[in-house]
Amino acid sequence: MSEYKNNSELLGLLLKWWKQLAIISVIAIVVSAVFSSSFIITPKYQSFAVLYPANIIPMGTETQTEQMMQVLESDVIRDSVVSMYHLYEAYQIDPEGKSARTELINQYQENVVYSKTEFESVVIEVLDEDPVQARDMVHSIITFFNSKERSLQQEKSLELVKILDTQLKKKKAEMDSMDAILTGIRQDYGILDYSLQTEYATERYLEVISTPSKKMNAKEIEPLLNALKEKGGEFMALNEHLWRVRGGYNDLKEQLEAAQRDVEKNLTYCNIITNPVVADKKAYPIRWLIVTVSVLATLLVSILFLGIMENFREIEAN
Repeated sequence: MSEYKNNSELLGLLLKWWKQLAIISVIAIVVSAVFSSSFIITPKYQSFAVLYPANIIPMGTETQTEQMMQVLESDVIRDSVVSMYHLYEAYQIDPEGKSARTELINQYQENVVYSKTEFESVVIEVLDEDPVQARDMVHSIITFFNSKERSLQQEKSLELVKILDTQLKKKKAEMDSMDAILTGIRQDYGILDYSLQTEYATERYLEVISTPSKKMNAKEIEPLLNALKEKGGEFMALNEHLWRVRGGYNDLKEQLEAAQRDVEKNLTYCNIITNPVVADKKAYPIRWLIVTVSVLATLLVSILFLGIMENFREIEAN
């Protein structure tokens, strides 16, 4: 019942003051239309691009799209755009002012927006008073992103190159040390191939001792047998270990060459799905929205004022 009474009172109020409210609405339309015109608010044009990340090596648990967003929002890209397009001047900010950088960042974030879509793509949106510059800023941001991502990848690859180069040098030193020992054994003891020489020496020894007429020739083979007994095991162990070290050395060398190629390669790190274009229609301000909100707000305030005024009149009459 109370709700019905309130609705009736509101309807009565509107019927009583409809002419005044209509005049106020017309005035609000005219005023908001004037203040939202290009004479008061400088129009801005929007350009945008849709990108998919590519060739990005994730760092940590971030996805490629998340990493792309982080790089786009970096101060390096922002400062590069600010410098190239003289945004302090464009945003009418005194660079020597007390809060100049904070004000610039706030203006930049209002006019340059990055967002991730449900399809894991990234949208770059730029607002600017010049539609051509808005388009060019999007292109520049993409270029700066590729440059920054490339430097990150190269920095990571350079670290890997240094690590692999150090490991390769250690392996090389280990190989050289074992080669020197094996060379010494070959020169001092005449051991060249443990398996073949052991087989040969065994056959010759058995032949000599099994043939009485050849027993006198046993002394010919004794130096080789003694050498094989004394250094054969060491020679074989070193040779096998050297073979394994050489395999590790070759693997490291391949990894180092791949890392060096990563440092030198020049890739792009995004695929452009939608290219930025020069807008032929302003995106800001949205005049119809400003006018609509202004009229509704003005009517609401007017109705509240009239309602309060009517209540005071009723109180005075009683």
